[in-house]
Amino acid sequence: MHTLDYAIIAAYVIFAIGVGLYFSRKAAKDSESFFLGGRSLPWWAICLSMIATSFASDTPIWVTEVTRKDGLERMWWVIVSVLPLIIGIFLFSRLWRRTNLITDAQFFEFRYEGKPAALLRGVRACYGGILQNLLTIGWVTFGMSTVIEVLTPFDQLQAILVLMAVALFYATFSGFYGVVTTDVVQFFITMGSMFALACIAVSQAGGLETVLTGIRANPEYGERTLSIFPDFSTFNSDVLKMLVIFGLVWWSDANGYNMQRMAACRNERDAIRATLFYAIFQSCRPWLWVVVGLVSIVVFPTLTEHSKAYPMVINEYLGIGLKGLLITAFLAAFMSTIDTHLNWGASFLTIDLYKRFYKKDADERHYVRASKLFMVLLMAAGALIASMVQSVSGVMEWLAYLMIPGGIASVLRWFWWRINAYTELTALAGGLIGGILFKVLDPKMVIFGQPWGDLAWEFKVALLVVIVFPLSLVVTFLTQPVSQKKLEAFYRKVRPGGVWGPIRESVGPLSGSALNASSWLDVIGGVLLCYGLSLAIAYAILLNGPACAACLVASAFGGFLVWKWYGKETIRLRESE
Repeated sequence: MHTLDYAIIAAYVIFAIGVGLYFSRKAAKDSESFFLGGRSLPWWAICLSMIATSFASDTPIWVTEVTRKDGLERMWWVIVSVLPLIIGIFLFSRLWRRTNLITDAQFFEFRYEGKPAALLRGVRACYGGILQNLLTIGWVTFGMSTVIEVLTPFDQLQAILVLMAVALFYATFSGFYGVVTTDVVQFFITMGSMFALACIAVSQAGGLETVLTGIRANPEYGERTLSIFPDFSTFNSDVLKMLVIFGLVWWSDANGYNMQRMAACRNERDAIRATLFYAIFQSCRPWLWVVVGLVSIVVFPTLTEHSKAYPMVINEYLGIGLKGLLITAFLAAFMSTIDTHLNWGASFLTIDLYKRFYKKDADERHYVRASKLFMVLLMAAGALIASMVQSVSGVMEWLAYLMIPGGIASVLRWFWWRINAYTELTALAGGLIGGILFKVLDPKMVIFGQPWGDLAWEFKVALLVVIVFPLSLVVTFLTQPVSQKKLEAFYRKVRPGGVWGPIRESVGPLSGSALNASSWLDVIGGVLLCYGLSLAIAYAILLNGPACAACLVASAFGGFLVWKWYGKETIRLRESE
């Protein structure tokens, strides 16, 4: 590395520390300022913050690893995660904003009641604030350590500790203001430098045609690696995997840190805008890293440590300045994810555990101080977890076991009055027990005609959902529904639409229902816009002009439907303000 590379890295670290100091007084005002930026941030900043947070230091490493190991088919695992965002554009962005909550765990006592709701809120706070956040901090730290090992002469442990300390400093001092500000800057650094890497790598490797020819000629990879879709004529295991991904994996109401950002928007209109552009960008972004993954197959065909492929391409092709910029992008992405999960995790621990169950009547500054302490504890625990992580994809898959079984219930709770706290408690407990059990089962044990260790992750998830979701429905009907009074208050406030028969009859007609007869057409428009654009980019990479053009046409039609919907929605929102 050159002096210029070090200077670029140092400049960003100094900037991050400066942000922490600049917003320190503003963030310390109260919990809403610390965790939501006082609900005063513009939609575009929230959108860029969503994008920046979803991109961690492990993301390009993981996408490259998956491209090399499983081919382009496995990208559907990434791209299907956009479905909750697309549906969130038309439904959940406005619903979360209407709740006026700070954390998604608060939702449970907003929607349900009594001790079961309080228990569910506490369990969700532990899931989100502790387990989910610590696992995320662990795997992004592992990904960052890989980058440091390959690209820099720094000691891994020392470098990680310095970066964690900087992220902890500005996250604790500046709260959500600092998180969003650094995210916006990180977005431009990361996207610009990684786009430059993809272009340079392809050019230096001889162009896309040379790269694709080299992959096809390699017997270890071949045409299978370049196939976006499985062979539907055979209905083989690849087809079943894709059906599982589209049928089960996407279910979510876009809660978590995305909910936090929707709630931080100034109004419903801003929440919709932020989510819309976030979904479009998320649909297209993975192909930026896929290109580098394809180049790495040609340049390093015998590499078995696939997680090192992305940083090795950086080392191979980038010179002075650009290498420093790319490393800064990784550092910024790492700190962006860390600061978000510290802020989000501390919100659970402060609002949903400490304030709810222990100290209910302290002043706001006391809770801000408690939040900062929780951030320190989360960072220390996350560093410990990071030392135990051996694979990014392994941690992501295990976390999916915990969260996916409760996904269907998390959508139904908005649109079906009969869902209660016991439904979601059963789903959470089932996911946890199943996730642990799946990890300790003997890999040699034969299930469905093959050893458990060889059974694809997608089929394991399907098995877990098929067991847990019906069980949660049985529990729903064996337990008492939420009281009429509580349901009416929720329905008046949120106006979700859906299956609320007895409650709708009691409350009467309400304007602004999120789910109505035209909602599915709106969702189809969003799917065509986002997936059409994503596939157009994919086919452009594969030099398939006719398929690319067809996807662009589908995307344009979807964009027209979304544009019409947004025009009507803007008029409605202005009339209601």
